[in-house]
Amino acid sequence: MFLHCDLLIFCVPVHLQTGHLANKSNELWVHIDPFSAMNGISRFCENEWPWRYSKEEEIALEEFGQRNFTYLINEHRTIDGYKCLFYVNGFSRLRRQSGFPPIILDKEPKVYIHGNIKNEELMLKPWPGCS
Repeated sequence: MFLHCDLLIFCVPVHLQTGHLANKSNELWVHIDPFSAMNGISRFCENEWPWRYSKEEEIALEEFGQRNFTYLINEHRTIDGYKCLFYVNGFSRLRRQSGFPPIILDKEPKVYIHGNIKNEELMLKPWPGCS
């Protein structure tokens, strides 16, 4: 079961924990990009082992496929070697309308959570996807 959330990003750890997934080393590596970190993901709510977190900056998109991250949390819809599992909406713009309320907040996907396609157990879970 997945939560629906429109706020960056406090729901993300709940989504990731629901699977209790493990890779061959039994560690779950999560990479958080600078955009996501600046918009609400912090290491404040980190869990203990087997969860490991990286906020390493300046990793080229092409390099993620060579890393052993279980999950990527970032602003990119697609990344080679990873499947988009779900996304979180964020603020896009204000829109005026003639009715009530006079101002509406438009939202759009801002942060994407990807899973490593080499992790078979992860790929078998029923994720909502990003289409």
